[in-house]
Amino acid sequence: MNVRILLVLVFGALVLSGCSNIAFEEPMPHQRRNLKSFPAKWQGTWSDDENLSLVITPASFYDVSSPSDSMVLGKDVLLRRFHGYLVVNQIGDNGNYQIVLARRWKDVVNVYSFESSDDAMAVWQEVLNGSFEARSENPLEKETYILNPENNLAFRQLIMKGGITLSSTLSRKD
Repeated sequence: MNVRILLVLVFGALVLSGCSNIAFEEPMPHQRRNLKSFPAKWQGTWSDDENLSLVITPASFYDVSSPSDSMVLGKDVLLRRFHGYLVVNQIGDNGNYQIVLARRWKDVVNVYSFESSDDAMAVWQEVLNGSFEARSENPLEKETYILNPENNLAFRQLIMKGGITLSSTLSRKD
């Protein structure tokens, strides 16, 4: 998976290469308010010292190498808090949400995503009681797994029991 693409997607569009696509029917977590801006401690330039330098402003974010692809919080890109994470939800063309989580500790941000591995799928099976489905609209594309936790407790269990994968670690650069 291209780390640069994934990290840009953390704050906007989720385009996966070489992995299955994971989507949710609704923005997560359920019934939480959308933040209108990134918290002040998240704003600035963050980098993985290899491929990505991400700039976070109060209401948008972009990769330094492609500032014209800036993502703006609003109708299609939602930001919510949940148990110490910022949860970025982006609505896709099919009406489902791509979700990435980020957790900051001082000057380090860990980025997590939902990826279809055997371990993660076992967690999804346990937490969601098998209530997730695989869809493939185009036989040439990877399957899309649609997760639908019934409440925030189930969403939290997906996170805490290993249903997410650490994608990258970013450090503050300014």
